[in-house]
Amino acid sequence: MRDLTGDTFQFGNTPFYFLRHGETDDSELGIVQGQDESVLNDEGRLTAWKAARILSPIHLRSLYSSPLRRAWETAEIIARRTALQIVPLPGLMERHWGQYQGQSRDSRPRLRDPEGVETADQFWSRVLAAMQSIAGPCPVLVVAHSGVFRLLCEHAGLTVDQRTAVANGLVYCFDPPGRRNRQWHIEVIGG
Repeated sequence: MRDLTGDTFQFGNTPFYFLRHGETDDSELGIVQGQDESVLNDEGRLTAWKAARILSPIHLRSLYSSPLRRAWETAEIIARRTALQIVPLPGLMERHWGQYQGQSRDSRPRLRDPEGVETADQFWSRVLAAMQSIAGPCPVLVVAHSGVFRLLCEHAGLTVDQRTAVANGLVYCFDPPGRRNRQWHIEVIGG
């Protein structure tokens, strides 16, 4: 694994780790959670502990999380293993899906911006502003949601199916262009 210590984080210039929150009953059932609150189920807590073990040799120095309960609970498990303080970043919350929250993923229209939801542009601006506000020492871990992951992938120039769920509890390393790469490189760590 790469040694990412010593740097002060700068989004777009510094590698970082990303972890989608552990599984919830709603995510297992394919329910649009958006900004509705939900807690981890037993499998979600187990995958969060597995992620904490995978992250242990990385010696994280900063931990940022969406304040939504499912992400925060995942970050708390990581914090117990790493002794880091969690920094809440509301900008990392999942996209607000309005009337579609609590409904099946299949009920969501395929439109980019269905009426009554946070627009894609608003979501994009909010998440990127949150990422740009991170100023902790590296290595940095961001705990958030599948929509945030897909947005970060899109920002990195990767084509991502916006309707496909991202696996819960996987650790990814986002490595920006520059020192080692000509373009963004994203890899699963320990998966």
